[in-house]
Amino acid sequence: MTLAMPRDMLKYVRIDPGMRAADFGAGSGAYTDLLMERVGTLGRVYALDALPQAIDALYERARARGARVFTLVTPFEDPLPMADNTIDLSVIANTLHGVDPARREHFVSEVGRVLAPRGQVLVVDWAGSFRNMGPAPALLAAPLDMVRIFRSQGFTTSSMLPAGSHHYAFVATRAPL
Repeated sequence: MTLAMPRDMLKYVRIDPGMRAADFGAGSGAYTDLLMERVGTLGRVYALDALPQAIDALYERARARGARVFTLVTPFEDPLPMADNTIDLSVIANTLHGVDPARREHFVSEVGRVLAPRGQVLVVDWAGSFRNMGPAPALLAAPLDMVRIFRSQGFTTSSMLPAGSHHYAFVATRAPL
C-alpha cells in the first residue's frame, strides 16, 4: 500500500517564500507544517478545519515555532470566513469526502472566491473506500465529479497526478481576471 505523502504531493504546486497558503481540512497539520516551512516568516498560512480540537493543536504547535498561522474553525458547507482573492495556494487533502455532497459545488465556489487569480489548488482525496479504510462509499468524492465541479467553477485542471494506490490528486488553477 502506498499513500499520498504530503511532501511528495506539494512538489506539484508552486510554493514561494512570502506566499499566502490555506490548508482546507487541516486535520493533524501535515500539509500545514510543510506550508509553514515553505512560505517562511514573510508568508502566511491559514489552517481551516471543522473540528476545533484539530485547530487548537495546530495553533499551539505553530505558536511554539513562531510561525504565522491563522487558524479557523469552520464547516465547509458555509461561506468561508475569508476575504476575496487573498490566497495564492490552497490544499484540499482528504477533505472533500467530508463535505456534504450537495454542498461540494458551493465549497469549490468559495475556494475560488478566496483564491487569487492564477492561484492553485492541490486536490487530494480517497479514490475508494478500500474495505472501510477510507470513507464510506456514499461519501466518496469521485475524481471525475470533482474535476467537473472545479471546471464548472472556472478552474482549469491538470491531469491526474500519482498519489499512491488509495488516493487521486490533481491541481486546479483559477483563471486570471
